[in-house]
Amino acid sequence: MKLSRSRIIQFLSVVIVDAIVLFLLSLLAPGVAITTFASAIVMVIGVSIIQGIVWWLFINFFAHLPAILFPVLTFVLTGIGVTLFGNYIPGVQIDGFWPGLWIAVGLTVVNAILASILVLDEDSNFDRNVTGKMVSKYGDVKKTDVPGFLFLEIDGLSIDILRRALDEGHMPTLKKWLDSGDHKLLQWETDFTSQTGAMQTGILMGNNDNVPAYRWWDRAAGKMIMSGNPKDAVEIEKRLSTGRGLLSDGGASRGNMFSGDATESLFTMSVTLNRNRGRGPGFYTYLFNPFILARLITRFIIEVIKEWFEAARQRGRHKRGSRDDKYIVSSRNAAYAFLRAFMGPMLQDLTTYTVIGDVLRGVPAIYALYAGYDDLAHFAGMSSPEAFESLHETDRYFARIERALPNAPRPYHVFVLSDHGQSLGPTFKTAYGISLEDLVKGLVKGQVFAALNTNEAWDNLNAVLSESTQDNTRSAEVVRRALASKTKDGAVALGPERDAKESEPEEQELEKANVVVFGSGSTGLIYFTDSKQRLTYEQIQDAHPDLILGLINHPGVGFIIVKSETNGTMVMTKGGINFVDLNRREGNIDPLAVYPPNAAMHIRRESSFVDCPDIIVNTRFDPVTEELCGFENQVSHHGGLGGPQNRPFLLYPSTLPYDGTPVVHATGLYRLLRGWRDQAQGLSGRSESPAQTNP
Repeated sequence: MKLSRSRIIQFLSVVIVDAIVLFLLSLLAPGVAITTFASAIVMVIGVSIIQGIVWWLFINFFAHLPAILFPVLTFVLTGIGVTLFGNYIPGVQIDGFWPGLWIAVGLTVVNAILASILVLDEDSNFDRNVTGKMVSKYGDVKKTDVPGFLFLEIDGLSIDILRRALDEGHMPTLKKWLDSGDHKLLQWETDFTSQTGAMQTGILMGNNDNVPAYRWWDRAAGKMIMSGNPKDAVEIEKRLSTGRGLLSDGGASRGNMFSGDATESLFTMSVTLNRNRGRGPGFYTYLFNPFILARLITRFIIEVIKEWFEAARQRGRHKRGSRDDKYIVSSRNAAYAFLRAFMGPMLQDLTTYTVIGDVLRGVPAIYALYAGYDDLAHFAGMSSPEAFESLHETDRYFARIERALPNAPRPYHVFVLSDHGQSLGPTFKTAYGISLEDLVKGLVKGQVFAALNTNEAWDNLNAVLSESTQDNTRSAEVVRRALASKTKDGAVALGPERDAKESEPEEQELEKANVVVFGSGSTGLIYFTDSKQRLTYEQIQDAHPDLILGLINHPGVGFIIVKSETNGTMVMTKGGINFVDLNRREGNIDPLAVYPPNAAMHIRRESSFVDCPDIIVNTRFDPVTEELCGFENQVSHHGGLGGPQNRPFLLYPSTLPYDGTPVVHATGLYRLLRGWRDQAQGLSGRSESPAQTNP
C-alpha cells in the first residue's frame, strides 16, 4: 500500500478522533479512567495492535467455528486484551473485562463511521490481510495460465446513462479501462420484455423461452408465476437449463436471479431452497465479523438518513419545477430508505467481499449482480443525482476487485454489462387519472385481479434471508424460528404481494378472477384465465366487444398486441394495424414506426410463447423525448418497448475477438460470452456467433 501524504493525514485523523472517543468513554462508561491525551493516543495504538493479534488468531485457529461466534469471540478476546494492556499505560485505568469490552465495541463502531466519512481504504486492507490469508490457508487454490472470466452486472443501466456517467467522471475505474484501450464498449438489444427475469435467463442460461414478463399467468398450471419468487425461479431454471449455462464447469453465481448452472451459488434465487448446492468454501462465514458487521450497520444507518434527506430535497426541486425532477412517485417514502440501504451498501458490500474471495481462489467463471442503481433509479429517476452517486459507489466496488486481481492464481478477463436499461416517464395513473386495472374493469364483464407493482428489492432481501435459513446449524435454526411466520414452502416472503400472511387472501381473490392484469414497466399483460389456450382476437371481440376498441382509443396506449385466427400476430393502434407475421401494414399509422427496426421481430417472438398474454398493452412512446408512461409506481421503468430500456451495454476486454455482428436478444449475448469462454478455457461445445436470434 502506498504511504501517501493524504494517507498519513487520514491515519492521524483517525488516531486523534479515536483518542477523543476514549476520553468520552472514560466520562460515560463506569470503570474507565483516562487522564491524559498522550495516554489516550497510546491506548488507541495498543487497541489496533490487539485487534491485529486477534485477527491472526482468528485466521489461524478460529476460522472454522460457527459464524455466529465470530463477532462474540472477537470482541471477547479484544476486550480481554484491552483490559490487560490498558492498565500498563500510565494515566489509564480499566476496572475489569466489561469496561474493556465497551472500549473495543466503541472504537470499532467509530472507525466504521470514519471509514465511510474519510473514504478510507480499509476494505483493501481487509481484502489483503484477511480475505487473502483465509484463501491461502483454507481455500483450494490452483494456479494456472488459463484465464478466468469475471462478469459484473450493473442492473438496469442503459448505455446512454453509462456514457454520461463516464463523461461526467462518475465512473473513473471504467473510464480508465476504456481510455487505456484495455476494454471496448458495445450496445446490445434486449428482447421485447426488457426485465431481469427474462434477460438473466437468456444471458446466464442461454434460453429464455416462454418467459413473457417478470410475472405471468401459467395457463397449464392455472397460477401466477413470478421470476423473483424462489419457488417459481427453481422451476423456471429447471425447465430452461441445458447444463451449458454461462457458469457451468466450475463457475460461481453471486446475488443473481438465476444460477447459470453454476457449481457454487450464493444469494441466488433459483437455488436458494436447495440446501445441497455448493455455495463456496465454509470460510466465507468470515463475513460475519466485527469489522464487516460494524461497517455494514453503520453504512446502513447513514444510507437511510441520506435517503430521507435526498428524497425531501427531490420533492423540493419538483415543486420548483426542476426538469430533472419533473416526475416523482409516492413509493419513494420514508420506508423505502431501508430497502435502499439494503440494496446499496449492505448487499453490494457482501457481494464484493465474496467476489474477491472467488478471484483469489481462481474460480474459472464468476457472475455477480450489482442491483443498487436499478432499484434507486426506479424511485429517484435514472439520471438523478442520487442515481449517479450510486454508480460512483459501484465503480468503487469494481476498483476494489481490480486491486485484488494481481494476487489471483490465474489471469482474468473482466466484463461489465447490464441486462437492460430504464426509460423515463410518469405513472400511467398520474398522467391519465386511471390505472390499467380500472381501465380494464370498465371495459370487461367479470372479476378482475390485478398486480401492477414490481419491486425486485424485496426479492433480493428475501433471497438473502432465505439463504440464511438453509444451513443445518444452530444459528440457522434460530433465524428459521424468527422468520417462521414470514416463510412459505421454505422461502422467506416479505414485502408487498409476497408476505406469506397475505398470500392466502390474494390467492383466493386470484382464483375467483377470470381476468388477470399484470404490470411490467411500460407493458400491461391481460389474461383470460378461463381458457387453457391464448384467446384469439376474434374470441376476445365476441366475449368482450368493448375491450380492444377501448384500449386502442385510450390516449395513453401506444399499441396492443393480439393474435388473430386468420392474420396471425397483430399490432394495433388507433389508425393502423401492423400484421407482423404477414409483413403487411394497413391504415394511416404504422404502430411500430417510432420503434427500432427489430421491433416486429421481438413482438413475433414474444407472441410465440405458450404463456403470451391474450392482450399485451404498451404505453405511448414519444420518440423525441424517449419518454413513456409506466404502469408501476416508478419514475423510471422497464419491461417493454421504447427508449433506453432496450439499450443495455457490454464492456469487454479488447483482446477478445469480436466481428462487430449486432448482438440482439439476451440469448445472443449468451452465445457471444459463452463462445469466448469456451475458446479461452478449452471447454467442449460450439462457439457460436452473436448474430440475431430469429424465432
